[in-house]
Formats: sequence, C-alpha cells, structure tokens
Amino acid sequence: MIVVGAGPAGSTAAREIAQGGARVLLLDRARFPRDKPCGGGITIRTAALLPFSLDPVVEDVVTGARLRVRGGREVTRDAGRPITYMTQRRHLDQFLVERAQEAGVDFRDGQAVRRVHRRPDGCYEVRTGSGDAHVARVVIGADGANGVVATALGYEHAPESALALEGNLPCPNGVPEAFQHRVVLNFGHLPGGYGWVFPKGDHVNVGVGGWKPAMAKRLRPALHRICRLYDIDPSDLRDLRGHHLPMQRPGALTAAGGSAVVGDAAGLVDPLSGEGIHAAIVSGRAVAPEVRRYLDGEASTLSGYHEAVQHELLPELEASRALMEIFHVAPGPFVWGLQHWGFAWKQGCRLLRGEAGYRDIVGSFTPLAMPLLKPAASLARRRHARAFPER
Repeated sequence: MIVVGAGPAGSTAAREIAQGGARVLLLDRARFPRDKPCGGGITIRTAALLPFSLDPVVEDVVTGARLRVRGGREVTRDAGRPITYMTQRRHLDQFLVERAQEAGVDFRDGQAVRRVHRRPDGCYEVRTGSGDAHVARVVIGADGANGVVATALGYEHAPESALALEGNLPCPNGVPEAFQHRVVLNFGHLPGGYGWVFPKGDHVNVGVGGWKPAMAKRLRPALHRICRLYDIDPSDLRDLRGHHLPMQRPGALTAAGGSAVVGDAAGLVDPLSGEGIHAAIVSGRAVAPEVRRYLDGEASTLSGYHEAVQHELLPELEASRALMEIFHVAPGPFVWGLQHWGFAWKQGCRLLRGEAGYRDIVGSFTPLAMPLLKPAASLARRRHARAFPER
C-alpha cells in the first residue's frame, strides 16, 4: 500500500499499518528533514497516543499560560504539571518518519506525486515527478489541504476556514525567562482567532491567526501589534510564513474503495485552537485497522474508517467549532474565567492532558450546556455574519 505525505498523519498511518505486516511505501515531495509552518505544540493528550516518547524532539515543556485580552491586564496561570510539549516540525516529522522506518516502512522523500488514478482492477497507480509508477491496492492521502490524492480521486476539499501568519525570533543567548515553560495567548484583536508566543529551544515562535476572509488584509498588522505588545521588534522575526487551516464540512467523505484521506487532507483541524496534529495522529491511527481488514479480505472498502471519523472524531470537532463561534462573540468573559476561575482553568488543562474531551468539558459546567451548545453557536454565527459579512 502507498501513503502520500509524511507529516504526522501519514507517518502514523504508515507505521501502524506496517506493524500489522503490510508492505508500506511512504512518499513525500520534500527532502527531509524539512520545516512546516506550524506552532509546534504537542498536547499531552496527543503525545499519549504514540507508543514512544517524544523526549528527543521536545524543546520546552509548557506548564502554564500567560493570558490576555487585547492590551488588558495579563494573568499567568500554572497547571503544576506538563500540559503541552514544544517542538519544531522539521524535527518532529523526521522523528516520526524514523519510527515508521523502524516498523518496516519504505520511506522515499523528494518524490512529488503528480498523478493518482484507480485502475479497472481496483488497484491504484501513483506516478511521481521522477517518472516512477507505483501500484497498490490501497492509497492514503496525507498530503495536506488540496492534496494530490484527494483531488485526483474526487474527494471534497475542506474549505480553508482560517489563515495564520507566523515567524521566529532567534534567541542565541537562550529564550528569555518570561517565555520559558509558558505559552502566551492574546485574544480579542483578531476575528475568529488569537495571537501567540511559543517557546522553543533557541527561539520563540510568534504568530496570529483568524477567519480567512476577515484576516486577509489584517494578518501582518496584527502580527506587528502582538510583537509590540510583548516587547518584540517585528523586524527581528525570521522565517515569516503564512498557512491555511482546512476545516471539514460535517459528513464530508473521508474514504472510498481502497482509498482514504487523513489529517489536513481530510480537513481535520480543531476549529477552536487551530491545532491539527492531534486529529492527524488520531486519524492516522484510525485508518490502520481498516486498511488491515481490507487487505485481509474482511472488508470490501475502507468505509469503516469513515464511520470511525464521523462517530468518534467529528463530534469533538463539531463541539470545538460551536465553542469557537460562541467564544469569539465576546472573548473577554471566557478569558476572564480562565484567568480567575480555578474550575475553568482546570477544565482547560484536563482537555490538553487528554483527561476530558470538548463535550465532557461543556457538560461539566451544567447538564443544560450540551443541549444549548448548537443553538447558541447558531446565534453567534448570525452575529458574526453581521459583523463580518465577508465571512
């Protein structure tokens, strides 16, 4: 079988399928190690999904957050234990690929896939820019938003709902103490998003993100505003990059025949946080048993993976989407709760540590919260439509 794309979703799917005894070819257009625009935060709940430690690529262990609404008073909260690991995608993705190779995966980088089609015999032919042709019974698209696999096989591309811009501030003398072991989160400046400062080994990552239509002309000014707020000179930022965040439409197909899409290729990004690594690894794990069943003749398609996404992952993402809509009507009260209400802060930490999901968190405040979540989100969406008609 063939996996196209060696990010966290692709390498996880390849590794888990290979561990079941299948021959797996993993292709990526880039030469590894390569960087990707990404904040690089790995929550504890995400790390717990992997059967090995991420310690070799962890550059900072986050145990707290500095929270602020626009230029208001900042409050620092500490969890007392790790909630997120900070890494760089060039190191993380290389590390995950190496674990896949140890499981027997044949990894070939620098192989841009140009064409994918299903043959009359039901197998898939994958052609690369170098002229190679590979044939397999199964092909998995893990090549990101608007990927070649999804396009070639007729999958619906997830709408690019959000846009982000980030850069790195070099810290040759070490990351300043004020940024160590804490994430900086700033809300209220950006429609549908936030600004951040994330600590790494020899730099801090500074970024902003929000709804794509509302942010197109505001990203760079918003990034400069966040920099100045935290005493960072915007001209000192390096490796400035923008990227899109695809978010799946509920019900969109993620598997057909012997093919499937995972991670960003399936639009599996958390709407509230904009984080995609968790869903990437969840979907990579979820597709593996269905591939094994298909290859063993126990299933005629990979539809079991689609059902797993719809019933296990999508409800959490839909709850996140609803919370995102409500949160951005008036972020102030919600951030105040995280700043000053111990229960709210504790619930947020439980989410990051994997001790509870979005639906659990919502239900913990009152039994009426979940039934009211969708109606409240619908009202919030209409308000957003009036405030940001371009959205």
